[in-house]
Amino acid sequence: MYAVTFFNITSLTTEVMKHQQKKTVLRPEQNRSLTMSRANRFKLQVAVSMTFTFVIMLTAVKMGWAQSSNDAYQIKQFAVNNGVEISVETSGGSIDVIGKDTDEVTVEMYVRKRNRYIQANDEDLEGWDIEISKSNNKVTAYAKRENSRNWNWNRNSLSISFVVYTPKKSTSEVRTSGGSIELANLEGKQSGRTSGGSIRAEAINGDLDIRTSGGSITLYEIAGKTEARTSGGRIKAENVDGDLDVKTSGGSISLEGISGSVDASTSGGSINADITAPSEFINLRTSGGSITVTVPEENGYDLDLDGNRVRAELKNFTGEYEKDEIKGTVNGGGVKIRAKTSGGSIRLNYR
Repeated sequence: MYAVTFFNITSLTTEVMKHQQKKTVLRPEQNRSLTMSRANRFKLQVAVSMTFTFVIMLTAVKMGWAQSSNDAYQIKQFAVNNGVEISVETSGGSIDVIGKDTDEVTVEMYVRKRNRYIQANDEDLEGWDIEISKSNNKVTAYAKRENSRNWNWNRNSLSISFVVYTPKKSTSEVRTSGGSIELANLEGKQSGRTSGGSIRAEAINGDLDIRTSGGSITLYEIAGKTEARTSGGRIKAENVDGDLDVKTSGGSISLEGISGSVDASTSGGSINADITAPSEFINLRTSGGSITVTVPEENGYDLDLDGNRVRAELKNFTGEYEKDEIKGTVNGGGVKIRAKTSGGSIRLNYR
């Protein structure tokens, strides 16, 4: 991402310099245009400078936040069997649960203060209720402030995060009110809740239930029934094999390589859905953008498309076709495709 940004900035700066080096003889009546042109170039230079500075700062921050096991406040390991249950909860940080080829669970706890990691010999965790334990075949990691009512976000507040490495065949239930969640390389049912960050799930073989009220959702290589909700960001899903139910009230939805039934809705953006192997239905709704849906051409469909303008190539079609609505069947009918928008157009494509 940064390489592309730097390239664009460099190119933009070069163009500005080229314009500045041009010498043009102007008539008096063109002076006003020249003044405006110079002002615009100055604004452009300022914008480029600010963007470049922002990228540098963002890169530095991300590098500063990189963590390794050497930064952990404490690490605990537990011998377990396949099918282990993972339960993680924290009120001030992120949670990662990563599946590995192993027969033990490793829990790493990270404590941050003033954007730096705190070690166990630097500061105790007075005022926190912390537990990292195992009971039967369940591992629990828990960090919560003892008196959360009197706690306020400030630069001196502690943030406690967990990174859990577990056998691939694990189920997890994780919850945080102050950070992001990542679930990866797991086999079994996974559940995640956060009110303050994004969620990423990758290489999951099993049902998935994730919700956030403050960030985006990214799904990649999921095999199982998936339900995802966010009220504060976009949703992106790629290579999902199983029924998919996604909703957001604050962003766009991008679906690619989906096999199964799809129910997707947003009130704040567009929907782009590429369904490679549709099952029973495709249901797409938005009140704030356009909808594009792509499906295999050889299948039969029942169409119910309604928008400001509807475009589709209809072969073997029976039904009603208006500029803003299509209702009918293609190839004798089959998978139900319903797309509704009050704020944009609808386009049906075939692969």
